[in-house]
Amino acid sequence: MELAKKAGITQKALGEFELGKRQITARANDKLRRFFDEQKIQFIAANVESSHLEGTGVRWKPSQPNSGIKTI
Repeated sequence: MELAKKAGITQKALGEFELGKRQITARANDKLRRFFDEQKIQFIAANVESSHLEGTGVRWKPSQPNSGIKTI
């Protein structure tokens, strides 16, 4: 509930996005990404040769970016 409020989207919408009941809108996606960026949270993926993202996760954004990790 706190994430939705702080990101500026409704709790209902966030729940439906999480459960796959509806597609996330570009506007909601932008709001969530902006919130995570403000919190210094970074989405990461393992380096692989294909475009498929493997080993995706999150981490605190480091002060010195690590060139060995793909960010998304």
